[in-house]
Amino acid sequence: MKPILWQIGPLQVYAYGFFLALAFVVATYYAAATAKERGIDADHVIDLALIACVASLVGARLGFVLLEFPYYRLHPAEIIRLSEGGLSFHGGLILGVVAGIRFCQKRRISPWQMADLVAPAVALGTAIARIGCLLNGCCYGYITDLPIGLPVALGDPSPRHPTQIYASVLNLLLFIYLYRKRCHGRFDGYLGLLYLILYSVLRSIVEIFRESQLLFGPIKVAQAFSFLVIIGAGLTIYLVEHRLGFTHGITRPTVVETEDKRD
Repeated sequence: MKPILWQIGPLQVYAYGFFLALAFVVATYYAAATAKERGIDADHVIDLALIACVASLVGARLGFVLLEFPYYRLHPAEIIRLSEGGLSFHGGLILGVVAGIRFCQKRRISPWQMADLVAPAVALGTAIARIGCLLNGCCYGYITDLPIGLPVALGDPSPRHPTQIYASVLNLLLFIYLYRKRCHGRFDGYLGLLYLILYSVLRSIVEIFRESQLLFGPIKVAQAFSFLVIIGAGLTIYLVEHRLGFTHGITRPTVVETEDKRD
């Protein structure tokens, strides 16, 4: 772990903030570079990224503060301190999606097409951001005797499940999968909904090993929310495909153009 990457005089560069910024730059570059495939101006993607970044950070911090409200009720001054981490992905997702939809409406862009475009970028950005979690010593797993255990909790030398690494690798694999599926031939928005389902599944798996807040019994808060996302996104896919007459394995019919031959 290395919470502070560099220190130049009084200036300190924190690993958490650095990798969040790097994730934003890489994800935005990828989305802007592939925008032409969906007929979207790259400038729109960059503008959306800036707006969604701010909205997502606010939502992610608010979500985390609500989850840890008993602590922040006693330490309100620490609500605005991000150097030690403390962001909720689902909180950022909700506010980021709301801001993205409003942006697309104002620019007269299909939010479904934009969702397909940014889905792989979000997975790639999350994979990078989790490296910051690892160096910062947050988002760690339970103590374990398994050989894979590492001292990944700040200030605690106990070997734990390196859930930051689990999440980073799984999100990188998710990015690769979504990238290969980007020309899916289904309806606009399918890739975005697929991302929500697959990310939620992977997040639920990581939560099994992660030391995080319980909701009831062995069910974590993140797992419960992920379950709702899976149901909602899966139901949306079913309803849209049913309305359009799609079934799994059947895509839109291809119109073959032929030359108009005249004597």
